[in-house]
Amino acid sequence: MHNKTHILIVTTLLMLAFFSCSKDDNSSNLTILPADNYLLRDTSNVINFTIKVESTNDLARYRITQTINNSTTTIKDELISGKNYIDWFDYTVPNSFQNYGRHEIKLIFTTIDVKGAEMNRAKLIYVDITDRTLAENSGNTMHSALSNQFNAYDLLANTPKYNTDSTAHIFDYTKPNVNDTLGRVWISPSGVKFVKLNGFDYANATASSVTNAYNSSVKNDTLRNLTDGDIVITKVGNTYMALKMVYVIDDAGNANDRYIFSVKK
Repeated sequence: MHNKTHILIVTTLLMLAFFSCSKDDNSSNLTILPADNYLLRDTSNVINFTIKVESTNDLARYRITQTINNSTTTIKDELISGKNYIDWFDYTVPNSFQNYGRHEIKLIFTTIDVKGAEMNRAKLIYVDITDRTLAENSGNTMHSALSNQFNAYDLLANTPKYNTDSTAHIFDYTKPNVNDTLGRVWISPSGVKFVKLNGFDYANATASSVTNAYNSSVKNDTLRNLTDGDIVITKVGNTYMALKMVYVIDDAGNANDRYIFSVKK
């Protein structure tokens, strides 16, 4: 009896060991480095992910989705094959958060095998916004008031207008002259004030730096002698912004006289 009991115990242990080994041998796995499930990063930081996949079945698809503010987008989706797969994925934390405070980004890494079985792993990235780097809109063009082209601009919508349009915030104030010279003067039909501040750090402009520059400076209702490289700080409604003159072009005649500028807001 003792021998039978001993044999039964040994047999049971061997069977458990067998099934345990079988489970390990047949298991699928998706691992991601960094291993932390929660990551705290700043905007524009780059996170270097290493994704390793081991599957018992041949793999068919690999996908990465991003969810911010309940909006999900697919940032990578490709067909793959074989039972093993590795990806080195560099993720740049977006600079698109408008509100201060903590924001969550959810990345879902998914693999699907040929039988339709999925493996999913999530990474949560938290971004604390205490200031905001301003986004730039470049290539804005406004023509001379003496031309037949758009001579005003809507700074909120980033669209050219005519100075008769009530939605325009700025327009060129070139007066007729013998030489058809560009006046290099801006005024605002809507009462927007300006600060010309060429010492402002436009390249690293943030919401707070633009706000502080505007509020601590003397405002004018007219901009004069505009030239390449000038930096202008202004406020339209509740939106503070910085403008940089890229080119002030005074061609022969007045048909193509224009300002080309960038806006950060």
